[in-house]
Amino acid sequence: MKILFAASEIYPLIKTGGLADVAGALPVALRKKGHDVKLIMPAYQGILEKVAPIQKSINLGNPFGVGDLLLLETHIPENDTPIWLLQCQALYEREDGPYVDKNGIDFEDNHIRFAALSWATATLALHGHLMNWQADILHLNDWQTGFAAAYLESWKVEHIPVVTTVHNLRYNGSFDMNQFSAMHLSPELLNMHGMEFYGRFSGLKAGLVYANAVTTVSPTYAKEILTPEYGDGLDGALRAMQDRLVGILNGVDYNQWSPEKDTLIPHNYDIDTLSQKQANKLALLQENGLSEDLNQPVFGVVSRLTEQKGLDLVLQVMPALLEKGARLVVLGSGDKYLESQYLELQNNYPNQVSVRIGYFEDYSHRLQAGIDALLIPSRFEPCGLTQLYALKYGTLPIVRQTGGLADTVFEDGERANGFVFKEASAKALQAAMERSIECFHDTNRWQEKQKNAMSYDYSWDAVTDQWISLYESLIN
Repeated sequence: MKILFAASEIYPLIKTGGLADVAGALPVALRKKGHDVKLIMPAYQGILEKVAPIQKSINLGNPFGVGDLLLLETHIPENDTPIWLLQCQALYEREDGPYVDKNGIDFEDNHIRFAALSWATATLALHGHLMNWQADILHLNDWQTGFAAAYLESWKVEHIPVVTTVHNLRYNGSFDMNQFSAMHLSPELLNMHGMEFYGRFSGLKAGLVYANAVTTVSPTYAKEILTPEYGDGLDGALRAMQDRLVGILNGVDYNQWSPEKDTLIPHNYDIDTLSQKQANKLALLQENGLSEDLNQPVFGVVSRLTEQKGLDLVLQVMPALLEKGARLVVLGSGDKYLESQYLELQNNYPNQVSVRIGYFEDYSHRLQAGIDALLIPSRFEPCGLTQLYALKYGTLPIVRQTGGLADTVFEDGERANGFVFKEASAKALQAAMERSIECFHDTNRWQEKQKNAMSYDYSWDAVTDQWISLYESLIN
């Protein structure tokens, strides 16, 4: 099969979250199975320095009046995956991130920036002769490419099947109606059964309603988003299409995330040499100037600092556990108030708490290898990748039972590989953390859970066949 895979971020070129990891790994896994996959993404500032020399370029014109859209053909050197980069200086060459400015505020022209990406994607899906390659399937990801499904619908032409993957329903890409005319889409799409969303228009809803199949990143999340509690205003539309909605769990690239071969951690180890994890723990504590007592647990956070992730709950329970000798290592950024509260916690417990604001890929590996338990008390969690990384590193996740966390972390029975709580409250989180501390001091029980965790296979190879079956069913 020939698959055109569209995303707004792709690792290792650019990453703000789990979407980039998926977009960087699933196409590689599909190519290993013999399928012809090509990517499309904006040429953000600095991206051209990270890819191979441009092999071919075509000018798609200036449909949005902001400058010519150039499609550049190249490949990602790390894995040789072919990629088309959409270049438009006015839209993409900015010093800040792909979506927000230095103050964390969405760019005012995001509707045009990702309309252009979607328009180019839809154009390629229809007119493969432009690049001498015609796709059989178009795979869209989140709201930033969801508009592509709307363009195909608006143009009223036969087209290849469209799959839209929802990585996080909360980010629905909705905009004021007065911005719609700039999109060059048919006004016929603006209705409750189309891309209209509570008096606005939504890129994600467009991607949902005009797709042949909709996927989410875990089976449990696929069920949760059919309810008002988790549906973020789209549950009605999703219930209407649940016959074409499926949850497929994300995978992990174990070439990047495996303590046995990880080049970013001080000491490599595997399930048979778990004692080396202690050496990584000591190295992490020394790096951060924290108490080096290996007989007390180290908890960790690698996350966006938001209430969605339940990280306000961690702040409530942590002082009591720090008083008992625990340590906390945090890596993340997000809500400015939460950032300030974590920095204050560090100031109050300088020998026990380390906080780094931002995201640093190398450090996230050292953190996963060096902590004992990873905190993910999310109020909702479509899939979660950090708990999958943690499992492979023998780092036991402490999670709320929701979304992909419920599908991958279990406290009891033969599958036990972490600690689970149900209620999104500080009390329930603290009880789970205290259970983990009790287990930590029972070395045999703890190591049994660690070995269980490390034995799970969440590789892309294990889930790619589900994607192939879905694609084939749509083509057939």
